[in-house]
Amino acid sequence: MKLSGLLIGLLLSYSALATAADQSICGPTSEIIFHSNGKLKSCDLKNVYEVNGMRCNANNKISFFANGRVSSCVLAEDFTIGKVTCGNLGTIEFYSSGKLSSCTLTKDVDIGGKNCIKGQPIQLFENGRLKSCTK
Repeated sequence: MKLSGLLIGLLLSYSALATAADQSICGPTSEIIFHSNGKLKSCDLKNVYEVNGMRCNANNKISFFANGRVSSCVLAEDFTIGKVTCGNLGTIEFYSSGKLSSCTLTKDVDIGGKNCIKGQPIQLFENGRLKSCTK
């Protein structure tokens, strides 16, 4: 079954990624960077960090947008957004809107009639349409 780009975009949105993350999530020797508005921009996590069911791996970098949403992190376990399952220990990236930008697939997925294979990276446009993958 093919889904329209709009529907795919809605399914691949990771809403409510805005968090109150502060430097307390950062490791003691981590370089901590802040946005000009004072919000955390990036650091290395001291523990697994969970936001809305997505678990980011300890001792790896996490980045946030100025709006507080997660920009990227290394996953501590597989994470599914819509019909895309991103793999454990792979980097997941989002747009500032909270929509999925890229990750490494754990399962094959069909997007817009194109089959993308597990174990390979996938990139999406912000509207949810496929930008690239290995077929």
